[in-house]
Amino acid sequence: MNTRYEVQEFCLCGGWTNTWSTEVNGSMESTWFPSREDAESELRCWFDDMDAEFEAGNMPDVPDAEDFRIVEVTE
Repeated sequence: MNTRYEVQEFCLCGGWTNTWSTEVNGSMESTWFPSREDAESELRCWFDDMDAEFEAGNMPDVPDAEDFRIVEVTE
């Protein structure tokens, strides 16, 4: 059994969904992480970027951390 982790975002239409993606050969594919620590690090970096964009006046507000979670996915 293969274990991996994904960042999920709560969406009103679909509930908790893996909206994290990476461009691969010109198309967007869902992103998974080999460890919870890797997923947490990526999410922290993303929130740091969002904070910087907010501080620069490029965004009206910062996404709510409560709308994101990291879950273990097994195949």
